[in-house]
Amino acid sequence: MEEEEEYRKARAEVARKGVDVEGFSIEGVSVGGHETCVIVPEFKCAFDIGRCPTRAIHQNFVFITHAHLDHIGGLPMYVAFRGLYNLKPPTVFVPPCIKEDVEKLLDIHRTMSQVELNLDLVALDVGETYELRNNLVVRPFKTNHVLPSQGYVIYSVRKKLKKRYIHLKGNRIENLKKSGVEITDTILSPEVAFTGDTTSDYMLNPRSADALRAKVLITEATFLDDNISIEHAQQHGHTHLFEIIEHAQWIRSKAILLTHFSSRYNVEDIRQAASKLQSKVSAKVVTLTEGFKSAYS
Repeated sequence: MEEEEEYRKARAEVARKGVDVEGFSIEGVSVGGHETCVIVPEFKCAFDIGRCPTRAIHQNFVFITHAHLDHIGGLPMYVAFRGLYNLKPPTVFVPPCIKEDVEKLLDIHRTMSQVELNLDLVALDVGETYELRNNLVVRPFKTNHVLPSQGYVIYSVRKKLKKRYIHLKGNRIENLKKSGVEITDTILSPEVAFTGDTTSDYMLNPRSADALRAKVLITEATFLDDNISIEHAQQHGHTHLFEIIEHAQWIRSKAILLTHFSSRYNVEDIRQAASKLQSKVSAKVVTLTEGFKSAYS
């Protein structure tokens, strides 16, 4: 009976297409070296585009972390499908150093396919802020991969009455507002952070602190066990689970979504690794396992 229950759990895990955490229904696929596209429908966005999974086409924003094909290869298809379905041109964010090459790539596809590929291609650098809508902004943060790379943090924006005016009555506050006095502070709250491919160095960078206090931290964890060393992970621009455990004290997120596992692992390996991290953090640890097989299948 116990074996049957384990089998049932494993099959359910394989069938699971996404995870529900902190009010977000996050889905997609992220298999190290094969493809990565992580979708947050609540923000109408996809982090990286992988091979352009169908579910990504209806997302208005795409955030590209770096130029490896398993992260950016599906971009021409994504833009083309948006046009085919009469969806508005998307906004695609890229590190500034690759914008020119991305434009050349799209131009080649326009010439070969004789199609329009309409998009707003935005070069957004580390530390810059872009308004997605009136209550939502995005900022890149520095990551460390074998190619130039960056992660992204999406923030909710709200206004809060300045402390000096809290004691005033409503009509007095309204008069100040009408007279042009700025009566509120703008509060940015990090909601979702996505690292893309990176070493664990970002976890120790004070300028990346918002990523570690985002409500949901989506981080890569390419290697999970002693068969691959931390040194190997670092040399190849990736993060080892053991490093996340080592730096767990700095994580302030309410949920951690582990992604980008090496294809050498199965679902059970991934679940076991997640449980190791769960014992070290108060945040809920979840995994994105679409594309991985169960040992029981």
